[in-house]
Amino acid sequence: MASVEEQALELLRATQSPNQASRKNAEENLDRLKSKDDFAGALVTIGGHSELPVNDRLSALINLKKTINLAWSTGQDDYEGGELISNEARESIRSRLLSIVFGGNVDSKITSAAANDIAKIARSDFPEEWPNLLDSILGQLPQSGDDQTHAILVVLDELLSDGLEENSFYACANIIILALHQVATNDQKKLMVRAQAINVFRQCFDFVENLKDKEEQEIRTFTQTVCEAWSPFFLQVVQSPLPEHPSAEDEDKGTSEVAHHWRGVVALKIQVLLTLSRIQVIFSDLVPTQQFFEASWASIQTNGPAYYESYVNGERQGSLVDGVFQLQYTLDFLVIEEIDYVQTLLEAPVVQEHLNSMKASDLASGENTISTWLSQILQTLITFSAITTETENMWDIDYNVFLSEETFAETNNSPRSVCAGFVWKISTWFPQETMEGLLNYIKVIFGDGDSTWRLKEAALFTLQQVAEEFSNGNRGCDINAVRLCIEAVHPAMNDEQQYLRARAHIAMAAILGAWSETLNDPEILMSYANLSLNALESDREDLVKAACIRIMRDYLTTLPGLQATQLQPRVIGCISDFLQTQDFNDMDDYADLIDVVLQTVRDTIMANPTTCLDHNALDVLLMMVKFGAARDQTSAVLIDEAFESAAQAMAKQGGDGYERLCKKVLPSLVAALDIEENKQLTALTDVSVSVLKILTEYAIEPLPQGFVSTTMPRICRLIFSDADFYQRQTATLCIKNMLMNDKDQVFNWADPLNNKNGLEMCFHVIGHLLGPGIEDASAAEVGELAVTVIEKAGSSVLGGSLNDLLQIVAQRLATAEHHGLIQSLSMVFARLSLMSASEVVDYLAGYTINGQPALAIVLQKWLESAGHFAGFEAIRQNTHALAAIYRLDDPRIEAVVVQGDLIPDQGSRIKTRSMSKKAPIQYSTATAPEKIIKLLVSELVPYGDPNTAFTHAPLKSPGLGAPRRRDSDDEWESDDDEISFGKPSDDETQGFLVDFFKAEGASPKFQVLFGNLSEDEQKRCHDAVKQREMATAQRAQLGT
Repeated sequence: MASVEEQALELLRATQSPNQASRKNAEENLDRLKSKDDFAGALVTIGGHSELPVNDRLSALINLKKTINLAWSTGQDDYEGGELISNEARESIRSRLLSIVFGGNVDSKITSAAANDIAKIARSDFPEEWPNLLDSILGQLPQSGDDQTHAILVVLDELLSDGLEENSFYACANIIILALHQVATNDQKKLMVRAQAINVFRQCFDFVENLKDKEEQEIRTFTQTVCEAWSPFFLQVVQSPLPEHPSAEDEDKGTSEVAHHWRGVVALKIQVLLTLSRIQVIFSDLVPTQQFFEASWASIQTNGPAYYESYVNGERQGSLVDGVFQLQYTLDFLVIEEIDYVQTLLEAPVVQEHLNSMKASDLASGENTISTWLSQILQTLITFSAITTETENMWDIDYNVFLSEETFAETNNSPRSVCAGFVWKISTWFPQETMEGLLNYIKVIFGDGDSTWRLKEAALFTLQQVAEEFSNGNRGCDINAVRLCIEAVHPAMNDEQQYLRARAHIAMAAILGAWSETLNDPEILMSYANLSLNALESDREDLVKAACIRIMRDYLTTLPGLQATQLQPRVIGCISDFLQTQDFNDMDDYADLIDVVLQTVRDTIMANPTTCLDHNALDVLLMMVKFGAARDQTSAVLIDEAFESAAQAMAKQGGDGYERLCKKVLPSLVAALDIEENKQLTALTDVSVSVLKILTEYAIEPLPQGFVSTTMPRICRLIFSDADFYQRQTATLCIKNMLMNDKDQVFNWADPLNNKNGLEMCFHVIGHLLGPGIEDASAAEVGELAVTVIEKAGSSVLGGSLNDLLQIVAQRLATAEHHGLIQSLSMVFARLSLMSASEVVDYLAGYTINGQPALAIVLQKWLESAGHFAGFEAIRQNTHALAAIYRLDDPRIEAVVVQGDLIPDQGSRIKTRSMSKKAPIQYSTATAPEKIIKLLVSELVPYGDPNTAFTHAPLKSPGLGAPRRRDSDDEWESDDDEISFGKPSDDETQGFLVDFFKAEGASPKFQVLFGNLSEDEQKRCHDAVKQREMATAQRAQLGT
């Protein structure tokens, strides 16, 4: 019988077969072989066998990494359990892997793969099981070759990222940093290896940043010593010029020494700049800032011609990363890091002082602004903001790329985007000078017949950034400067080059939006809005049209209400005509256009939603929904917001307006919900039921005749079908909303399929959603429906069905794991407790769930999750309900033990999944009254805190009506004129809590529980009461 090594080698070779069936069969057999005790050792043997082909050895080491992850120990993320690798085998594997790395004369791919295996083992074994690892690898560094050094750095990188505690790092930091410095400054090492050493060195500052908050002075002294050692080398790297730029042919050759040298120098510079930026964030004064600022800025200007020739005029490929070292090495990346680093240095006091002195010197000399240092900065930034040939080619192929870059400009890591950030910063500090210098340079560019369209577009792009920064800072501008901006941009709106035309339209909208108050002339805004609409109608390029659609949002939000309303029909008409020219067979190809159109249509409606039925905006939305526009969460939210705006506005107009809206929208929604199930149409169903929820949420009582009979059968069919969780949640809320707004139409409706009336169907829906076959997420809104049925029907109508309903709610709560469902079901008992807490407790104490008291099960689930409840109204109602439960002073409640506080982990490392498996989160225990007090204290906020109202960010959900209190005949009742808590200010809830603690404070029971609170909790309570009393006294003095 073949040995494990022979079997493994044969299977590894088969996994490289071009035949898919052979590969799959080999992979399955390899998985089965993993159960052998010596499988991992066999892989190491293959990986270290110098006479085997590199591909076989590499495959073995890669599979070893997978095996380590699955079978080494609980320290691995995907550990599957079991003892597949003995302790003796582990010791042997660790030693043999080090031998592969340090053996010399080994292919770099093998060395790197072995290093990754070592790093993977180190994550769980260092330092406890492998205490000599660090000494072993650092001891090999002085005599190691480039490949071995690379492997050691890979291991060090893993140790620093996930293998060392903070205290362990500090104990060995000096020796690690010294070793890295020796590699980084060693001219005999490959440049890529030296760059990698700096990359690993940068990881050390993660520890520095974390330790800084604990021992700032000690860490500062340590970091200062480190920076003094590294700064001269870093400055030398920054100041050193780039070597001769290799030709495109040399770059394409993998063996070109010129190209290798170029890549190494660029990679080294990039890593130095990244590290300097990291240091600047933590301790901004520990490197000679002024020297680095001047050296970096000089390098930027020097690199400008090479960058322009390579990427703007040429077609060099940028954004490349070395496959072995995983380091960036192209000039565009270097430019990005240089500009970004200089931008961070602008905040340094010494640099600001230097810039101010240069500004004063320029003013004293009386030189023209065009020749000052600020104009030089602007000229440089405009140069690097030019569209590259690669970008232009992508835009030519798909204008959606252009729209995406416009929409997500800040997250797009490119020279253009970092230049924009630089411009924002200098325009904040020197607004007048920036504007003057920019306008002067734009005049020069557009006046020079040799200026390219790329330079012109970059200049307008930069002007746009300045305008947006002025707008964000609410910063005014001289009227003459604004007019000069308009004059500079206007001619480009008719340029022959499409990208320049598009930029001119975008820049003009930004300028007019930023300084509309300065202009104080709505007619100018209206005229340019119409010019962009003219382009949307007649421009020959779709990219320009798409840009004009995008900027309509800016005009609509800037124009006064009357002019914005007048513009609505034309905007919608132009968009509708444009959409007719597009082929939406595959909506994914138009993802960015879809988002732009949806945003613009939404903003057009919201400019004056009361006119939403006077133009075709809703028709455009419904058409886009039909074609599958709601393909993701972003699109769905935009559609929801548009319809919500319309529904709110029409509801305010009364029943006639709301009924007109329903007649417009319902036929399309019904048609969408009637389509046979199709997985590709899931998004269509999602948005249709979501819009229906919005219609029911803002409904006018009574609902239009036939509304329930039209929608309920479809909603119920969706709930009882194999729908996804979102559709079931939303459909459940639709029924709840209809009950809230017209219970009679719901209860009087009869399902034609089974002749059940509306109330019976509500019970049928609730029972189905709480049944064992429905996942938690799908039932997450059923509690809302259940409590609404109870409130609207009343106990006299429900009779014994009420007990049945509460029992299935409690039973499902006992098994619920999804937080949304736990909150939803807990709130059923919370809302009922507001009517009669004692009856709720009596009821739950009267039966068991799987042999356990129902009261204990419900309270445990409720109290252990209450601290994470979401939604303003739910939190407020829960607060009142918990206070009511506490005030019962019931021994049955006191006997319930629940989860208390989190027991903090004393370790300093960030916990990975594997660490969590080894040491799961633990909690203390508390009695139910003690937990209630803790929860109520957690809801207290400092009185007068400006963020009080947003302590719990309210979710976008319909307001909950408050149940009626128990009436005289001891029944839970709710009649037609339901009392609603509405949505009070947070101050009211804070007042309730303070009054609660003041009232309970004298009782012995409370004093015992209060003594069990932490110091922070006690202080929070004392401060809230004291601040409330002070505020009350102040109001009394003011007579308010």
